[in-house]
Amino acid sequence: MELTKEQIKYIDHHLENEGIKYWDIRIEMIDHIVSDIEKNAISIDFKKELATSLKRIGSKGTLKNINTIGWKNTNAKYRREYGKGIVSFFKSTKNIVISTFSVLIYYLIAEYFSFKIFKNISFALIFLPLLTFLFQSIKQIGKKYGRSVNLDYGTTYFLFAFLMIGTPIQFLKYTSETNQKWILLILIPLYFIATYSGFKLYKKAIHKIEKMKSEMKL
Repeated sequence: MELTKEQIKYIDHHLENEGIKYWDIRIEMIDHIVSDIEKNAISIDFKKELATSLKRIGSKGTLKNINTIGWKNTNAKYRREYGKGIVSFFKSTKNIVISTFSVLIYYLIAEYFSFKIFKNISFALIFLPLLTFLFQSIKQIGKKYGRSVNLDYGTTYFLFAFLMIGTPIQFLKYTSETNQKWILLILIPLYFIATYSGFKLYKKAIHKIEKMKSEMKL
């Protein structure tokens, strides 16, 4: 049984109405369902075969549980990739050299400038990646990516380091200037490494979304 374009569109609308709100999760499900129906159909009753296929993938009257499983699996994948990105950063000689040079400059600022100037520079460095995020967000305007699970998690891990650094920064005021200086000397380089990994993951997410969009037009 070979499905028509109208039948495939029907599957898409059905999945959306049943709770699959992320279009990229729907695309992956549609590919699986279409393949399953075309391979295993025993009748020409499309709606009956669709219901049977949905049961085979775990639907029990609603697809919201499958939607939840879909975004949880995507999150797990992005979390693994985020960790791998941080590890791979240290495997690059170029990254090590640039990082060492940057940390050295940062250390010299801490040593030869007043603590106030050093602290202001540190806070400026924390907010600097947000300019990149703002620029990327502006680039997205008009591209109509829609509600995408890949975009959501790509964005989440891009901003993850920024969201996490807030807690230790809040406790700096309760310690001495010397301790604050050393904490920042350790924290800021790690923050940039984590943000760099998040940015690369974000770019991968955008690339995947654009590839899926392009394939949908073929």
